[in-house]
Amino acid sequence: MYKYLLLISLLLASVVYLPSCQKEDAADADVMTSEDVATLEDFSAEIEQAADLAIEERGGVSSCPTVTLAQPWGTWPNTITIDYGTTGCPGPNGEHILKGKIIIVQTAEMFAAGAQRTKTFDNFYVDDVRVEGTKTWKNNGKDAEGNWSYTRTATDMKLTYSDGTSTTWNHTHTATLVQGGATPTHWDNVWNITGSTSGTNRGGKTFTANITAPLVKRGNCRWIVEGTILFTRDGRTSSLNFGNGTCDRFARLTLPNGEVVVVRLRR
Repeated sequence: MYKYLLLISLLLASVVYLPSCQKEDAADADVMTSEDVATLEDFSAEIEQAADLAIEERGGVSSCPTVTLAQPWGTWPNTITIDYGTTGCPGPNGEHILKGKIIIVQTAEMFAAGAQRTKTFDNFYVDDVRVEGTKTWKNNGKDAEGNWSYTRTATDMKLTYSDGTSTTWNHTHTATLVQGGATPTHWDNVWNITGSTSGTNRGGKTFTANITAPLVKRGNCRWIVEGTILFTRDGRTSSLNFGNGTCDRFARLTLPNGEVVVVRLRR
């Protein structure tokens, strides 16, 4: 009789325990997905800025990266190769080491309506993360407020980490240059980014993500400083908020149950 009661007790305990474990596992997967979404948005912004600066300076006084043009500047279309070498050199904000090549095919000056810039990657790394895929910009002209607007697409993008896990995604974004368009430098640029993304997280789970408040990327800050992304995975919807403009590496994740988790963005 005692053994029978003990068995019943264990079974009842397992009924209570298993859903609790499942909730914890789901929350952990939501945190993982939020980190992956934040990283892909962050890396996208850094790669765009790195390309802008390298083309602006066209090598400048620095030996890294080297910038090679297939034809003289101003001749279009043109192919631009940005080579960070095999050992690499610091990215725009000095936090990451970039290695390998970004290869750009550009049809015109990017401040010309209709101009297009397509980026592919040759053995390219941000620190120990390999970047693959195709990123394209198209200049849409100026919006109603007189700001330059661009459609940015990401096709078959993939980040592969040193532990063998990977994140994949496609997106269509609209990036609007709300500050800095009148100056030659990119450091004072401020971009507002809207749009949607779909992909898989490091655990192989699919997700969709929609920017519900524009992401704000300043040229003088390493991270995205404002904006909100609403993402869905396995029918669960969470919200990732990047803050109120402060330049820091923290975002706040609101889980489906209302719990708020502070997420530290990748350095």
